[in-house]
Amino acid sequence: MEAERRQVTVLFADMVGFTTFSERSGEEAAFTLMRSLENLMDDAVREQGGVVQGFTGDGIMAVFGAPVAFEDAPLRACRVALSILKKLKAGEADIEAKHGVRPQLRIGLNTGAAVVGKVQRGTDAGITVLGDTVNFASRLQALAEPNAVCISEATHRLVQGMVEASFVGEHLIKGKSEQQKVYRLDAIRQGATRFGAAVSRGLSAFLGRERELEALEQAFVQARSGLRVVDVVAEPGMGKSRLLHEFRQRMDKSVFVLSGSCSPDAQQTAFFPFIEVVRGSFGVSFGEAEKDVTQKLKMGLTVLGLHSARNLGLLLHLLGLNAPDGALTGLDGVLIGLRTRELLQQLLEARCRLSPVFMMIEDLHWIDSASEEVLGKIIEGDAKLRLLLLTTRRPEYLLPWLDRPVVTNLLLEPLAVGHIRRLVQARFGAEVLPEPLLRQVADKAEGNPLFAEETVSYLIERGVIRAGADFDHSAAGAALPGSLQTLLTARVDRLQPKDRALLQAASVIGRQFDPDLLAAVIGETEVDPRLAASLEPWRSSDMRGSTARNGSGARVSWNAGRSRSLPLRWPTRSHGWPGP
Repeated sequence: MEAERRQVTVLFADMVGFTTFSERSGEEAAFTLMRSLENLMDDAVREQGGVVQGFTGDGIMAVFGAPVAFEDAPLRACRVALSILKKLKAGEADIEAKHGVRPQLRIGLNTGAAVVGKVQRGTDAGITVLGDTVNFASRLQALAEPNAVCISEATHRLVQGMVEASFVGEHLIKGKSEQQKVYRLDAIRQGATRFGAAVSRGLSAFLGRERELEALEQAFVQARSGLRVVDVVAEPGMGKSRLLHEFRQRMDKSVFVLSGSCSPDAQQTAFFPFIEVVRGSFGVSFGEAEKDVTQKLKMGLTVLGLHSARNLGLLLHLLGLNAPDGALTGLDGVLIGLRTRELLQQLLEARCRLSPVFMMIEDLHWIDSASEEVLGKIIEGDAKLRLLLLTTRRPEYLLPWLDRPVVTNLLLEPLAVGHIRRLVQARFGAEVLPEPLLRQVADKAEGNPLFAEETVSYLIERGVIRAGADFDHSAAGAALPGSLQTLLTARVDRLQPKDRALLQAASVIGRQFDPDLLAAVIGETEVDPRLAASLEPWRSSDMRGSTARNGSGARVSWNAGRSRSLPLRWPTRSHGWPGP
């Protein structure tokens, strides 16, 4: 890959007392020990999609976000850090028996910009990650206590609400002019989501979605007499989760509510969103004792008229617990999957007979195939369900059941400029703000409430607003929060290499560009067909955007951060292009 600047999370892990062990036991013993530890750490890194950048002799350096970006790279790195310590704890007796020592590790994590690319020549050369972000992660590792993880303020900000962390003070770090806040990573919060973390911090004003709320309310009225499905579709940050949250807050308390979310790192986990649905249906909490879970499942199945040893065994198996002896006898893995599909449908039908049900399944663009099949059977089945099913997705995922008569498509358009301005004012906590600042943030957000809120938080944290309502124009104009960098870079990385090069060239030209100029820059005769092809998923979902006119009467708007080669939105269809 060509050298590029991108946001990454860097992990350093180092064995405590390695030099002493090497002097006492010899280089061969030290090598054998480190090979065992590095295999353990490498496995943990790979499980979360990270890359071991290098072995440091007494530890490793791992990178998350390069060469492939993840929207949740900082959280993945946190999972790996704790997984390494867990694996070390589980295997320490065997390691001591083999090597005569119980090793301890220090781990440091930092998130920030770095230059990623090949330093050495040749086809076998790997990527190298360079920059202050890497150095800072190494310094944090040195600060950690044995068998503990230190994370930077930048990493903590991106995972706040999704992890348990303790502030351990401010430290003077070599290479930094000011003291840096340092946190100890204690645990990952099970079932936590980015939106849930936002709720715990406090939500901003809910603006501009009255029409969408009314559509959901109408759908729920209709669902009292039969199944209704509302497909909420929008680009990241447009407020899909917030809309469902607000609708849920307005719902009658007598309605039985179920919810589940798909996850980018659980696409190979069968029935992943339905695991959360089952937990909610039976009141099962994370970390609850197995005997208590079993009792709750028994009682719930009895109420629904579905209690049997097999059904109990299937639900325990779904939750990752041990089924009673003999409950699943005669069922192999395939049959367990089939019977679980059937049981999930039966549970929902039984629940709908007791009361109206509102079920939310979010982020279908990450759905596993088994869950997709269950949803399809629910929607296409002939059961009389008093059910409102709300699903959310990004435009690139196309619903297999979109043409069914019970399905309504609800597209979240960008918010009006006036709503974005009010959102910015509320976030700053000021009724009056400099007009240039409001205009800058609104222009950058382009109707995306998440982009507006994250940009404002970024500006507040960095003190861009000064006394007397003055502000730093250049800092505000260049603001691109880390949370948005990971989101946008992950989307860019999903492009084909040629399309990515096209995007990077377009971003250098500017936020709006003439296709003929772009063609000249990249050395191609035409780029219109490739731009049109890149819009296909959005045209299929009836996504629309603003238009701008070029010399031939067509207008192409590919919105990109000029200096960062990152798109804030995808290119929009122009007048003069073939429509759907």
